[in-house]
Amino acid sequence: MAEGRPSPAESLRTSDLVILAAAFGLVAGLVEGAALRYLQNGPLAGATINSFLVSRGVVFVAPLVDAALFVVLVLLLRGLGLRIRVLRADISAVFLLFFLLIFDWLSLVLDRVMDPLVIVILSVGISAALARGLWKRAPRMARLARVALPALATVLAIGMIALPAEGSSTAEETARLPRPLPDSPNVLIIVLDTVRADHLSLLGYERATTLNLEHLAGQGVLFEFGISTSSWTLPAHASLLTGRFPFEHGAELHAYDGRFPTLGEVLETRGYRTAAFSANTFYFTPQNGFGRGFLRFDGLLTSPADALSRPFYSREFVTLYQEASYSDLPGRKHADQINRDFLGWLRRDTTRPFFAVLNYFDAHAPYLPPAPYRARFSSRPDPGGILNYVADRETLDKPAEVRDETDAYDGAIAYEDAQVESLLAALRQSGLDSKTIVLVTSDHGEFLGEHGLFLHRNALYLEGIRVPVLLLWPGHLPAGVRVAAPVSIAALPATLMELIPGPRETSFPGPSLAPFWAGGAPPVFPPFVLSELVDRHPAPHGGEGPRTESLLTAEWHFLYTQNQPPQLFDRRADLREQNNLAATPEGRPIAQRIMSCLADRSHLVHPPFCGLSEVVPAPAALSAAVNRSNP
Repeated sequence: MAEGRPSPAESLRTSDLVILAAAFGLVAGLVEGAALRYLQNGPLAGATINSFLVSRGVVFVAPLVDAALFVVLVLLLRGLGLRIRVLRADISAVFLLFFLLIFDWLSLVLDRVMDPLVIVILSVGISAALARGLWKRAPRMARLARVALPALATVLAIGMIALPAEGSSTAEETARLPRPLPDSPNVLIIVLDTVRADHLSLLGYERATTLNLEHLAGQGVLFEFGISTSSWTLPAHASLLTGRFPFEHGAELHAYDGRFPTLGEVLETRGYRTAAFSANTFYFTPQNGFGRGFLRFDGLLTSPADALSRPFYSREFVTLYQEASYSDLPGRKHADQINRDFLGWLRRDTTRPFFAVLNYFDAHAPYLPPAPYRARFSSRPDPGGILNYVADRETLDKPAEVRDETDAYDGAIAYEDAQVESLLAALRQSGLDSKTIVLVTSDHGEFLGEHGLFLHRNALYLEGIRVPVLLLWPGHLPAGVRVAAPVSIAALPATLMELIPGPRETSFPGPSLAPFWAGGAPPVFPPFVLSELVDRHPAPHGGEGPRTESLLTAEWHFLYTQNQPPQLFDRRADLREQNNLAATPEGRPIAQRIMSCLADRSHLVHPPFCGLSEVVPAPAALSAAVNRSNP
């Protein structure tokens, strides 16, 4: 060792390194947490910030995670320095701390415009320059850190106190609600996230995936051809809560901005306690605009594993781990936990009617339902787990893998079916079943190799948009009604509000689906059931990616993506949509007629309905679409 240069032990003690690392970590995390929280939907937001949306709790979770990580890494470096004498622990530690801090901050704002490797090289260069200039002052930096650490900890503590968890309500907030009308029913929506209708035995699937829902359908109204407004969570949930289509509510690529009232907001004005319990911590969260109208919203950071996966470095480790293994999403809540959370909330106040939305996420990739459901339809004990957005595994090549993923997906549906029955059994035991309107539906479907596609948010074929819609209210809705006509989930808010006493609600344009089971004069239905999808990838010269429109009628399914030839399928004869009729003599005039309607999307779903005089279903068709079976 050169004469006059201190040894690592003489330069910095282990306690100095710990203090210095903790201070660096807290500073890095406080800035990171603020950036993750406040830039996630802004002009600087890139993949790093908005790939996992975060709640305000990240403002204190990120500093704690970064401080712990920085201390561990510096101690490991210290141990190496004591064994490898040529490794200067002081300068190496200073370089490492600067690198961790700078790479964190640069990644937050530059990942949108720079390759990650470029950000790494830039961070190394800046960190090396800083470390070279400051390593001799490392002991002084450690002393300053020792003085600053209590102040940083105080700032963190203040943040934890001043920023309570989002979605939590107080008794005072509930008490300020208006008095509900007598006999107001409870409203419970259960969203089976990513469940496609044609994989339900309830709707003819060969596997017994939904034995409980089959029994429940005999007690209520089943719409056999429910259609989502999109093939992914964000726009579909916005439609489910506002009764509007994606082109209206605007939540097609970014958070819902609140331009229309939600079911929760309207029901709060009628005295309802409101809550949401979401296992989809990617998109059905308050951070995506869905907190409006919910006094309580259990979404992000509701479990330690989920909280620890949100800061930048934790997220990078999670991604690497997911890519190297077939593991589950960190902190994923299974449906049984969602049920427990909801029932715990329900028991705290039984003096008011409630409105609650439960999102089950077990049928979302990676398909890893709890035992014994994972292997229920497989000869293997551990099928599934390959398809995974986080690990960037979005396609399959081997038939055996497709079979395994399908087996696990079906098992996940069977698991959620059992949890729906478990939840409704708890309501029956509490005597609330006759006082509660229950809607069981899905936000979108899933592709399992059809049309060469996997997962969702990539097309609007029926596998991606056809969903179950089941309404239950014992003693108030007829039992065993099955409706074959295609209906949109955007009609559900108006339908629910028609069942609730009080003034006519005009916030949701509808029309209500009640005439399907109530009889009488049917409303004027639009000729099309509309679904929409904006490509997640931006256009080559900026702006939105291409838009796809799906227009479904009693007979036809029309699909059009900008700058591509249209597609037209016979909905009754070609349910798998293999034969495009748009260019045939039979289909060309129909496709052209529907195509002309796309000039004004508002008239696709609202009068005057694109100038078409006929409506679907007409009164005769409406009657024919309803099959009343004995419960």
